[in-house]
Amino acid sequence: MNNTTTVDPFALCKNPTSPWFIVYTTFLVLILLATLFGNGLVVLSVYVFARLRRVSNMFIVSLAVSDLLVALASLPLRIDQSVHNMNWCSSTATCVFWVSTDGIWSAASICNLVIISIDRFLAITKPFAYQEKMTKTVCLGLITFVWVYAVTWGLLSLIYWSNGEEPAWTGVFSTGEHYCQKNDRFYYTATFVFAIFIPLVIIIITYASIFKVALMQAKMLASQDPTRRGHRRSVRELKATKTIAIVIGVFVVCWLPAFVIITISLWCSPNDCFSGFAKYPAFSLAIRIPFVFVLPILNSSVNPIIYAVYNKEFRDAFRKMLRLDSGRQSGADYLEEYSCTEPTHVRRLLDSNSKGSRIDTNMNGGSKI
Repeated sequence: MNNTTTVDPFALCKNPTSPWFIVYTTFLVLILLATLFGNGLVVLSVYVFARLRRVSNMFIVSLAVSDLLVALASLPLRIDQSVHNMNWCSSTATCVFWVSTDGIWSAASICNLVIISIDRFLAITKPFAYQEKMTKTVCLGLITFVWVYAVTWGLLSLIYWSNGEEPAWTGVFSTGEHYCQKNDRFYYTATFVFAIFIPLVIIIITYASIFKVALMQAKMLASQDPTRRGHRRSVRELKATKTIAIVIGVFVVCWLPAFVIITISLWCSPNDCFSGFAKYPAFSLAIRIPFVFVLPILNSSVNPIIYAVYNKEFRDAFRKMLRLDSGRQSGADYLEEYSCTEPTHVRRLLDSNSKGSRIDTNMNGGSKI
């Protein structure tokens, strides 16, 4: 994929946009608008509504900001590339800026997902210690770490990690397509390990533990209230844990294929692994567009749905801001909507039982009442 030819790349930039790329460009514009709208609504909701200004929601705001930067700084250049039939028609300096900053926003988005998973893990498994130790200072410190980590990875992309002379950032593939990319196998391999694989392991472990505690809490609710109402609450709590599977599934689907393809393309000889791409350019685009170009960006637009719309307080805030609120729910219904995977509900549940019984929730699956 790294072979170059002597074709004048900018001659391709004068060609009209093909029907296929008109559809793709329209799709990218819709993703951009959805990302701006959804993440902007999250940030604005926390700013407008005082009850949303909790420490835990600051991590969601940080995630929304990183996704907003993906839409503002990365997507416009991707759209410009799509308009030119996936040919890079800007300068090399712009290419370097795009690759490095795209790495910053993407790393920040992924790292924010990890921080959110750890935050919820601690809030659910150790609610009292969490309330005491997760202060605003700690929160700001964690968010600062996320962005320092992300900027570090972005700046490291400016260094050539592999042996030999650094390849050009821009050039022409053997397919005739003018590209913009960083050809550095060691950098992308390290990125795959530290920015994808390790975060994925952390997210799976933390959310699996949250799922386990959620099941315990649901069983406890059912045993304390064996009536039909208690059964409904138990079923509702179990349904709430499905969000965990959505979080893990979306993360894997959006990010894993892209880095697997990129890593293989850098370590495997083009003649061995991608010889068909030169013969069938349409096949090359059919693989790269959905898995490398679309899914990672799509993750930024669905994050507000996963982390905000599934949260009742954010849903209420969205309805009010969009003037869709049809009326205030009763107090009983309002409390029933809370999931046991919400820190406030866990603390309320533990407080209500601390007077007459002792609940010892531990990671070995045991609970003593």
